[in-house]
Amino acid sequence: TGLPVGLPVVATANDKAVEALGCGLLDPTTLLVSLGTYIAGMSVGERNIDGASDFWTNFGSEPGRYLYESGGIRRGMWTVSWFRDLLGPDFAAAADAAGERAEDRLGREAADVPAGSDGLLTVLDWLAPADATFRKGSILGFDGRQGRAHVYRSILEGIAMTMRDRGDAMAAELGTAYRRVVVSGGGSSSDLMMQIMSDVFQAPTIRVVGDSAAGRGAAICAAVATGVHPSFEAAAAAMVVERDRFTPDPSTAAVYDALRAVHADVTAHTDEVYRRTAAIVG
Repeated sequence: TGLPVGLPVVATANDKAVEALGCGLLDPTTLLVSLGTYIAGMSVGERNIDGASDFWTNFGSEPGRYLYESGGIRRGMWTVSWFRDLLGPDFAAAADAAGERAEDRLGREAADVPAGSDGLLTVLDWLAPADATFRKGSILGFDGRQGRAHVYRSILEGIAMTMRDRGDAMAAELGTAYRRVVVSGGGSSSDLMMQIMSDVFQAPTIRVVGDSAAGRGAAICAAVATGVHPSFEAAAAAMVVERDRFTPDPSTAAVYDALRAVHADVTAHTDEVYRRTAAIVG
C-alpha cells in the first residue's frame, strides 16, 4: 500500500454509526433522519437492546454505546429524483436557464402550495415488503387543483410523515422523547424539506456544515484515537458545526398533526385494491 510502518490505523464503525457521530448525535433526546435513497431514523443510547419490534440495534462509534435505527423508507429520496426526471429535459433546461437546479425550482414552486398539498397524499411503498408483496405506492386525492408543485410537496410531506411515525414508534419502545431532529443526506439541502420536517415533527430541525457526515464521523474517531481531541464529546463539539435550524410553524404543524392519522391509515384501505390488481397485472 505504500503506507509507512507505524502509521496509526483506527477502527471506526459502520456507515450509519459514523454518520450519526458526524452529525453530533451524542444524546438520546436527538433523532437523526438521514435523507438518502434509503431513509432511516437513528438515535443513540447505552443499552444493547435485542428483539425490539420497531428498531434494531447496532454498535455505535463510541465504545460502550449503541446506535438504534428505526424502520425506514426504501427508495426514499429516489422518489424525488424520479419525479424530477419525469418532468423531462425541457423543465431541467428552463431551470438551468434561470440559474437554478431542477430540484430548487420545484422547491420554490412547492413552497407556495399550502400544507397538505390541497388533499394530495403520497404513500411511499414503491418497494413492497416481503410479507405484502402485492403492496404498491399511492398518490391519492387528485381533483383538478393540483399541478407538479403539489405532487412534489406531497412527496416531501409523505416522507416526513412516514419518518415521524417510525421515529415515534422507536421512541416509544425506547421510553424516550426527541427534543430536536438533525437531518442529513442529500434531501437536507432543500429548505422546504427542512421546514416540512420541522412542522411534521413539531421540533427544531437542524442541518450541520458539510456534506459528508459519515466521513466526518470517521475523522472524529481518528481524532480521539490519536489524541487530537481528548474525548468524543470534545471532538464533536469542535468538528460538528450547526449550519442552521428550522422551527415549527404552529398553523402548519396543526395541519400535519391531523393529516398524519389519515396518511398512516391509507394502506389499510389500499391493500385489498393492490392485492386484486396484482393478481391481474402483477
